[in-house]
Amino acid sequence: MFMRQSLTIAMLSIGLGAGGAAQAANGFDPLASCATALGESSEIPPVAIGFWAYGFLDAATGEAHMVTTERLETMVGALRAECRKTPDMRMYDLANKLAESQIKKEPTVADAGRALLLRFFDPAEDLHALTQSLRPSSDDVRAVYAEPLASALIANYEEMFTADAVIGPKPEHKQLLTTFTTTARLKAGDPVLDEFPGGYKEVLEFFVSDVPIGRFKFVEQGETLGLAFDGLIHVNGHWVLMPKPWRVLPEP
Repeated sequence: MFMRQSLTIAMLSIGLGAGGAAQAANGFDPLASCATALGESSEIPPVAIGFWAYGFLDAATGEAHMVTTERLETMVGALRAECRKTPDMRMYDLANKLAESQIKKEPTVADAGRALLLRFFDPAEDLHALTQSLRPSSDDVRAVYAEPLASALIANYEEMFTADAVIGPKPEHKQLLTTFTTTARLKAGDPVLDEFPGGYKEVLEFFVSDVPIGRFKFVEQGETLGLAFDGLIHVNGHWVLMPKPWRVLPEP
C-alpha cells in the first residue's frame, strides 16, 4: 500500500493531470512482472517508476537521495537492465533487489571508514598526522587504477600531499555526510554512481579492482553543502585518499 501511494504522489509531483495520474496509479501493480511495468506498451511513465523506486530505496536504506532528471534516467536504466535478466521478476522484488545491493556495501568496512572520518572532529586529534596517513603509495594507486592514468595520478598525489598538507572541518562544521560503495558498483553503472562527482564516469574504464570507495562532506548541522571530498579508498589493508582522478586523464 505504501509503495502504491508513493507512486501516486510522484506522478502528481511531476505535473500529470489528475485524471491521468489516477489512471496510471490504478494501472500500476508492484506485484506485476517488471517486463509489464517497464515495457514499451506500459501506460506508466518511466519517470514515475523512477520516483517510486527512489522512494523504495530511501525507505530501505534510511537515506534521502536527491532526485534529478539524470538520476531518474539512471535508475530506470538500472531497473530495465536487471529486468532483462529476469523478465518475470515482480517490480517489488526488482526494487527490493536494488535496495539490498545498496545496503550490502561491506558494512564493516564502511563503518570503519566513517569512524576514521569522525576522528577529524576530535579536538585532541592530530589532523596533520591523520591527513598524512591517507597519502597513497604508488602501489596503492596501481592497485586501483590502470595505466596510463595510474602514473599520472601518482605524480599528482605526490604534489598534493605536501609535507604540510592537512584537511579537516571548519569550526562551524559539526556533521559528517558519507556515501560508501565499491569501485565495481561504480563501474557497473549502479545508481549510487550519481552520488559521486560526475568526473568518475570518465575514469570507470580504468578501475582494475573491486575495492570500497567513499565520498564525504564536513557540513554545518542540518546542511548538505560544505567541504566535499571524494576518493576515500580502502586498498592494501588501509584507507587512502585519491580525489578527483579525472583531472589528470591523458589527452585523447
